[in-house]
Amino acid sequence: VTINELVDIAAKVSGKKIVIVDDVLSTGVTMSKTIESMRESGAEVVLCLVLVNKTLRNEILNVPLRGLIRAVDV
Repeated sequence: VTINELVDIAAKVSGKKIVIVDDVLSTGVTMSKTIESMRESGAEVVLCLVLVNKTLRNEILNVPLRGLIRAVDV
């Protein structure tokens, strides 16, 4: 998703509860920025979903994080 696409999306989410979906969570930076952007646009982020979670995190910025697969190096 580009910044321009995020701006367009943000205009449509004000006052709504949303779920953010991504393919892979590695560091959480992109997810954190997306959460912040959606909150600034007036949305309530209720859940983050990823296919693969490469971290031990279960939440990001106080939003629950769920992944289909957890792939953490041991």
